Amino acid sequence: MFRLILAIVSATLAVNAIPAGLPDPALLAFKLGEEEFENYLDKWLEIEERNWVNITSTATTRSGCTFQVNGDLGQPQPIYIHRSRNTFLAPTGNSGQIHLNANEEVIVSCPGTNRLIVHPNILSNVQTASARCVSNNLVSGAGWLNGNRAFGQLTCSNHPFYEAQQTNERCFNNNIVIRSGFIVNNVFYTVYWSCYDQNRMEVLYVWYNQNPTNAVHQTGVDRPSWLAGSFFPGVDINNIYTQNNQRNIIGRLVGTDMVNRYITTTQFLARGHLTAKSDHVFASAQRSTFFFINAAPQWQPFNAGNWNNLEQNLRRRIGVAGYNTVIYTGTFGVTQLRDSNGRFINIFLEPNNRVPVPQYFYKVVYDASRRRGTAFISINNPYYSLAEARGLQFCTDRCRNNAAFNWINWQPDRVDIGYSFCCTIADFRNRVGHIPNFDASNGLLS
Repeated sequence: MFRLILAIVSATLAVNAIPAGLPDPALLAFKLGEEEFENYLDKWLEIEERNWVNITSTATTRSGCTFQVNGDLGQPQPIYIHRSRNTFLAPTGNSGQIHLNANEEVIVSCPGTNRLIVHPNILSNVQTASARCVSNNLVSGAGWLNGNRAFGQLTCSNHPFYEAQQTNERCFNNNIVIRSGFIVNNVFYTVYWSCYDQNRMEVLYVWYNQNPTNAVHQTGVDRPSWLAGSFFPGVDINNIYTQNNQRNIIGRLVGTDMVNRYITTTQFLARGHLTAKSDHVFASAQRSTFFFINAAPQWQPFNAGNWNNLEQNLRRRIGVAGYNTVIYTGTFGVTQLRDSNGRFINIFLEPNNRVPVPQYFYKVVYDASRRRGTAFISINNPYYSLAEARGLQFCTDRCRNNAAFNWINWQPDRVDIGYSFCCTIADFRNRVGHIPNFDASNGLLS
């Protein structure tokens, strides 16, 4: 069966034509490596998200300009800022379409050194300019664009420069807040924020907004190299995630005679996104997620299993239900492996108790307008027994046997892909104090 699945996968990734359906990515959690899985997921979502869209007559018939998220936008992609709202351009609801009224303006920018806007009908070399909706897919650009031209042909001479900046804000336990995004016209437009413990080189959590406009994301976006920024001084953080380093450091912790039980061809630690690439609509924002202040060590089948199911199911659910949420995605605790004497040992990927391998990954999803929220938690350790994993569950599971959460297709008792459960906001904060004290007095967000 798996040989057949892999044959389908190989054929799909080798050609541009996409069949009507592909096997669920979770079925390949033990068959594909980190990069291969992400490439497959992108193809799977290209098909799956077609069933998520809700293209209303309003979005398709009113006058103005309409652009498809997939198909109508060029690469390398500029940054698009809605001029009157002063926010990133966004689709209309979960339609997968961007709509502008006639004469509405979008700031188009290619931030970074030696980056310019490119178009077949460009009049002058500019890095940032305003484009005005004319009709359909046509825009005008006074002084820099020759006539009314296709918006999708606007590209950059190179990918826009994204950056991560430490702010003056503080988060849990007086740790630093880092923002990631783009500078356009001397304004920093943030894609997500990170709460970071510099001493332990540990990302406690990131937070970002998610609403129906995030339901459909651009597929086929190249994965850039991961960046450290200035936040891992003296440490080659990318090398830390290599399997050679994992073997060396875990071998020192639990014994070299034990390491082959833990780091195998199917079980190894990946660079686990906290805010996923697919959480963001546009290629430019997706690329900005490849900072290590948005990552933590995550067992690959966990990453490809229940955690990925939650990411995709949640994004679709928010789109269908019309929720306007803030999501805190984070880590908590340090996972343990047994040494040759059967003792549990805390696992770090860097000496001096730095870069911990988390015990838990979580997503706290909160809708302030509804005063509702839910915490989703998964245990990041495939080597616990089911009894041990259940012993680490710290609240009553509110998703289990609850029809209100039947939109989640995870397998919560599968320890090998991430034992999972849900908490109320209050129960979660009793154990994990990271997040603000939200008013979730109306109960769970389902």
